[in-house]
Amino acid sequence: MRRTARVWVFVTGALLLAPLTAAGERFPLGALGGTGEVEVGEAWVRVHEVQEGSPLALAGVQVEDRLVGLGGVPLPPHGKGVDAGGDGPQRALGLALDGACAVEDAEARVLRFSVVRGEEALQLTARLPHRPALGAEDPGPAREALRAAAAAQLRKGQRLVGKWEAPVGLTGDRWITAWALVALLEAGAEPDDEQLAQAARWLAGPDEQAWVNDDPLTKGPDNLGNWALAATCVALAEHDLARGMHEWKPTLERCAAALAARCSEEGRYGHDVITGYDGKGLNVINCLAHLAWERCEAAGAAIDRAAWDRSLASLRASIDPNGGMRYWTMKGTGTGDATLRTASLALALGRAGEGDEFLGTLLDYLERHPARAREAHAMGTPGLMLTPHALATRSPEARQAFLEEWRWYLALMRGPDDRLHYIGGKGNNGGDSYLGFGQVAAVTALMMLAEPRKPAGH
Repeated sequence: MRRTARVWVFVTGALLLAPLTAAGERFPLGALGGTGEVEVGEAWVRVHEVQEGSPLALAGVQVEDRLVGLGGVPLPPHGKGVDAGGDGPQRALGLALDGACAVEDAEARVLRFSVVRGEEALQLTARLPHRPALGAEDPGPAREALRAAAAAQLRKGQRLVGKWEAPVGLTGDRWITAWALVALLEAGAEPDDEQLAQAARWLAGPDEQAWVNDDPLTKGPDNLGNWALAATCVALAEHDLARGMHEWKPTLERCAAALAARCSEEGRYGHDVITGYDGKGLNVINCLAHLAWERCEAAGAAIDRAAWDRSLASLRASIDPNGGMRYWTMKGTGTGDATLRTASLALALGRAGEGDEFLGTLLDYLERHPARAREAHAMGTPGLMLTPHALATRSPEARQAFLEEWRWYLALMRGPDDRLHYIGGKGNNGGDSYLGFGQVAAVTALMMLAEPRKPAGH
């Protein structure tokens, strides 16, 4: 009997309790239409769901079938380690679909695969929708098509008040709305786009105070956390920079000052007002605060340089010998999930022009460990979102290598109907579930595929 764990999943507004195999990963099957599951050490994909009318359904595949080979080649076994990335059935299937869907001849645009159903071995063929290849010599058309699909999906989810809604209330609403605004700007939306303006106005909040109390050391509505404050800074700064305006300068300074006030004398942070974990702090908040402050300053808002220096000194003491940013200042806390912390800090320092040896160490880590990008304590997707932007501050080649590493992931996200589906990390994905899987998937794809640009304000 397989052991199962349960996670909360939001689907079209309904809260469902979905069982997942404790040792496995469930993921979308891309253009085939459906979901599958892999388990550590096993060389197959168990079909969990078949989308009605999809290529998978039309090929005759059934739930609980096991896909064991592609084009007569057995699938490789699935790996659990963070450095395995998608190695195994996921990568093999994603790359195969990316190539097969690009075939111009409709009769030849098929994927042949081997299936085990009970004790029976079958050879089935799925006819695929046409789409350009992410792995082509010129991947531009494929990336643009995927960006268009992601942007359309994201826009449909915006509420009339301007926000995107998260299952956990105001703090989650602010995080997902902020990054949706940034992602749409990165995807080329016009700066004066009314949907983006609505999102910015909602983030600015009542009286443009961003829901920050006059005393920033008291909690605001819904216990607004520092991650929401940092995201608000990034989004409103990017909106002002894109329009060449300073409309949100007072709001930016209010949020930036709140982040500074919450930075302890030791340069550490908690989720909100109190420094977390008995004073050990949370380096992910430090790193995001630096990204927020850098964008604020680029947009013309004043920041507290003393807080910047305190926080950065704490982070310099938190670097692991392998170059990753540790969870705490304490040694030995591990860096398998360090990508978000490392990428957000590297992006902040790179854009701020603070290109010292410390920045080089951070970028070296990101280049050496691209497969770790979705592994996190609770939120895998922000590491994927920010790493290509951080690497772009080093070189176009570093960014391209990262996107090639994750080509399988992008191919599997996009269903036959062009809807993008969420792919989690190997561990805890609870933080992503707080934001709504469909919308965070669209934001992730847009941020990953955004074309490098000279950061405004420098």
